[in-house]
Amino acid sequence: MAQQNPLEELILTVLNANGFDKLDDDAKKTYLPQFLAHAEQRIGSALLPLLNEASANEFVAMTKREAKPQEWLDFWHKNVVNFDEVVKQTLIDFVAEVKEAFQF
Repeated sequence: MAQQNPLEELILTVLNANGFDKLDDDAKKTYLPQFLAHAEQRIGSALLPLLNEASANEFVAMTKREAKPQEWLDFWHKNVVNFDEVVKQTLIDFVAEVKEAFQF
């Protein structure tokens, strides 16, 4: 399975450390996008409340024009002072939940 971005690589590493690599390829193709989407949703939920009105308007404009990944990264760094810390903590929490979900 090709690794396309750092978030996907991180999620895949965490999943594999918890037995995901033992699933067949069809299951991996089904579940990896779901885990990735959930992680992205969690990050968005953590970041959006940190925007002011002007940056929220810019966010809406960017979604309408389908901004490129680097544009998004630049946007978040410009508008959320502690962007890296928020993302890191959100992912730490997500990883902990993934690990707990895989424990039987």
